Parts: sequence; structure tokens; C-alpha cells
Amino acid sequence: MGRIGKLIKTEIEKFIVATVETRFKFNQSCDMYASSGDDAPPLEKDRIALIEIDGTGKMAAVGVLMVSQGAKPGERILYSRDEDGAVQAILKLLGDGKIEAVSPGGVKTSTDDNYELEVKKDLSVKADGNTKFEGKLEITGGNMKCKGTATPSGTGCFCALPTCPVTGAPHSGEMVLNT
Repeated sequence: MGRIGKLIKTEIEKFIVATVETRFKFNQSCDMYASSGDDAPPLEKDRIALIEIDGTGKMAAVGVLMVSQGAKPGERILYSRDEDGAVQAILKLLGDGKIEAVSPGGVKTSTDDNYELEVKKDLSVKADGNTKFEGKLEITGGNMKCKGTATPSGTGCFCALPTCPVTGAPHSGEMVLNT
């Protein structure tokens, strides 16, 4: 036999234990079960699906009623919510093979080798390690190695002349220091 109830509270120690109101003023305590690798305690007032464990009267929480974020068949969308239930960050694994991350606070990723890439809300990018950028790029701080030809602008660190017209010394290179 199964029941659906309103989450009253969660206790998180090693496992997530939910207290669920399944009938008026009747609360049941149960362990939360989820897919392997998921760690997503529900919020208060979420609707929880419970099942009875082998006629013992003990219940296990096996799911949470969710509002769709637009996943199509075969796709997966993971999202976080604030304490009021408003969606904050979304990770979409799409059927066309793309991965999309949406977050008001920016996106940050890192590796075990401490290489880090952070995209902030203002779309500035911080990258550590060997990184290749294509497109328009402004770098502030550090050194830069670049290829290609400079477009004359009258300002900046690049010289559009390959050699000095007076001395013949090279004016161009691929390293810019102390940007």
C-alpha cells in the first residue's frame, strides 16, 4: 500500500530521514530513497510518495512530486531550488548531446589537477591551465600568447607593422607580457 503526504521536515545525518504528514495531524518518519548518486533532500511542503515495507507498517519515501522543467523523452534536467521552492540553477542533459547549465550566480567547474574555469554572471571568464580561446577576447592580468595579425587602432599592446620602417627591427611577436 502506498500513500502521498506533505513533507514536514527532514533530518540529515548519514541518510535523509523525512517526516511526512500522510493524514491530518498524523506524521510518519521514513528513509528517503532515490536514484544512485542523487543527493537532493526535498523542501518542506513538497508532496512525497511513500510505500509500505513488506507489511511491517514502516514506510519508505520513494519520490517527490515535481514540476517539469521541460525535459523531453530521453533527456534529464536537474535543478536546485531556494527555500521558497523557486528554481535557481538548472543542468540540462539534452537529447541532441548538448549540456546546458543555467544559473543566476554563474557556472564554475574544476578538475582534480586544480584547473578551474569560472563563468560569472557578467560573462567574464577565469581559466587556469592550458586553455584555447576562439573569438573576441579581452585579457586583464597575466601574460598572453597570441597568433595572427594586429589591426591598426592607435592604442593597445599590438603593433600592426611587422618591422620598424626606420630600423628594420621586428615589431611583431606572439607574446604580450604584463597585460
